[in-house]
Amino acid sequence: MPTNLFGKNPDRIGYPDQEWAVWVSGMDDIHDRETLGGALNLAQELNAGFAQSWFNSTSEHDPVMYAVVLHYGYAWTQATEHAHGRDCGIPACEPCTTKRSVA
Repeated sequence: MPTNLFGKNPDRIGYPDQEWAVWVSGMDDIHDRETLGGALNLAQELNAGFAQSWFNSTSEHDPVMYAVVLHYGYAWTQATEHAHGRDCGIPACEPCTTKRSVA
């Protein structure tokens, strides 16, 4: 069954009580992080390593893996959070900051 990371009814990949985490596809590992910045940094480092492994691969059967930032268990992007009317979690985001100051 395919996994739906984004869109109207995304699948929850992680845990609802983890604000920020990174999920590694293929291995199905979840790495808890305290902040969005920490999650983005880990995902970037892992994806860079996965890309290097893919470029060096000599077999078409080697697994393809991706690191995906999760927010309360769901795949995160700033655009996805905004599309669903949620705070994206970026401290300097102007639309979210405006809403935060009203709340």
